[in-house]
Amino acid sequence: MTKTVSYFTAKQNSALRFATSITALLLVTTGSWADETPTKLVNQATDIESQCMVEAGQAALEVTVDNLQTTEGQMRAQIYSSNPDDFLAKGKKLVRVDVPVKTLDGPVICVPLPAPGTYALVVMHDKNANGKADIFSEGFGFSNNPKLSMAPPDGEEVMFVADAGVSKHIIELTYIFGGDDKKKEKRRKLKRR
Repeated sequence: MTKTVSYFTAKQNSALRFATSITALLLVTTGSWADETPTKLVNQATDIESQCMVEAGQAALEVTVDNLQTTEGQMRAQIYSSNPDDFLAKGKKLVRVDVPVKTLDGPVICVPLPAPGTYALVVMHDKNANGKADIFSEGFGFSNNPKLSMAPPDGEEVMFVADAGVSKHIIELTYIFGGDDKKKEKRRKLKRR
């Protein structure tokens, strides 16, 4: 019988398992975030209120983002269809909206939808505005605000129904590996052990 020897503490092993799972999340989402062929690309550098008005029979989301840590970079929102297999799949997003971050106090993003129906929403705080998911420093949120763990949420878990008109959603961002100074200091201390 072989004995397994660990060179890490239990806390470090847990952090390594978490990092491995988040890396898998990054690999899944990076292709999706970086894909430059969305069905509808919206750049909202203008007034949000006028952007979120819809004509009869159309649908849009007014997304308020909570837990934003800095005004650096931009917010990115992406919409996926009701097919759970399309959720976070490369080239499967229906709409992408990029807006500059101007305030920490619940910034609002207006996301036009193709039509009333069932969708999934993903929001990312792209702190360095490079269009890529940098898991170590950026915040992520999903419709229905599922608790983020070692893997991305299931597509079914984040599906929501949008009726005609403007639907309001509040998305809580989670900075998985930091983004704030306390978490950075904690990572530095773990590295020193």
